[in-house]
Amino acid sequence: MDRHIACLQIPAFRIVLARAIDSSLRNRPVAVAPTHTQRALIQEISTEAFHEGLQPGMPVDLARLICPGLRMIPPDSSFTQAAHRELQQRISSFVPAWESIRPGSLFLDLTGTTKLLGPPIDTATRIGRELIHQEGWPSTIGLAGNKLVSQLAATSLTKPPQVLSIHSGCEQPFLAPLPTMLLPGLHRTHTSRVIQRLEDLNLFTLGAIASVSLAYLQAAIGAPAYTLHDWALGIDPSPVHPPIAQPVIERSILLDPDEVDDHLLLGRLFRLLEQLCATLRQQQRMCRHISLTVRHSDHVEQTAHETLPHSTYWEVDLQPVLTDLFYRCFRRRVRLTRLILQVSRLEPQAQQLSLFDESESAVPPRSHRLSLALDQIRAKFGEQALSWGRTLR
Repeated sequence: MDRHIACLQIPAFRIVLARAIDSSLRNRPVAVAPTHTQRALIQEISTEAFHEGLQPGMPVDLARLICPGLRMIPPDSSFTQAAHRELQQRISSFVPAWESIRPGSLFLDLTGTTKLLGPPIDTATRIGRELIHQEGWPSTIGLAGNKLVSQLAATSLTKPPQVLSIHSGCEQPFLAPLPTMLLPGLHRTHTSRVIQRLEDLNLFTLGAIASVSLAYLQAAIGAPAYTLHDWALGIDPSPVHPPIAQPVIERSILLDPDEVDDHLLLGRLFRLLEQLCATLRQQQRMCRHISLTVRHSDHVEQTAHETLPHSTYWEVDLQPVLTDLFYRCFRRRVRLTRLILQVSRLEPQAQQLSLFDESESAVPPRSHRLSLALDQIRAKFGEQALSWGRTLR
């Protein structure tokens, strides 16, 4: 059976999301970069900004000199990840399997869906149309027999919404004029030697690489020659890896005004922890992993994780771990705007039954009984009925 792999990309995804909220950003140069300093580097630009001469990685002060009308928006990774999850939810009704590349980009496996959904090119077109009508997200979609060719096809499209299909047997003519630097992974640091050797040999296009025999290419660049030669010929047997769904419980708080006081921030975190633990006890599940993300007022985020030695849902077990995570994250004395607490690797509650009547000796610890009592009070009178003093500072 022939494979049909589509690569869906929403160019400048973070800018597209910002324009969906603020219509004044449309049809004008926009860039994503931290706004707290002029020395920050641009992370993403719109098409209008590209036509003005801007490039990702350019300093913000230089970009403003080149384009005085440039609009800057700060990065928001939490919002971007939430939108990416929404994107996956939208395409789940069209494709049985997909693989996430980065926020706003997915591999879609349309193999074997012709009888159910119609020809793959029609399915890809329908997906692009639905994203525009429902979310206002213009996309470029490349369709081919493998992941590599479909990704390069989507990257070569410059005016979304567009769909480009590369039929089986036409991979090499399509790839031949493309520059070598478009290959995924060649921009990484550990491949700089390979890039330099290709430039020394004047192998600037995929067609030039394909014209060199594998033996000569291996003598020139070593072990990467096998993969590079297959890519130049349009060969990529790698499968689409579906995401592994793992249950996660998350709680967050937006700090208004921004805060920098350790004791107050820890109090807010302990309140989030109480909410998470109460939810775990209600669902009769325990967690083995906890993570904390803090966002500074200059849009910089820090995340710390910890795997627990045993599963638990008691505050007395998690509070020391959370305190350590907080000080590992909060190393910059810059005010915080948001706290995100997350528990994962959830397990069902394990209960060990006794062979004998040990009701008197099996009394739960005082801290556990106190947590259960607080749960009952809050369930009856509301979340704000009772709080620890340190959570109110």
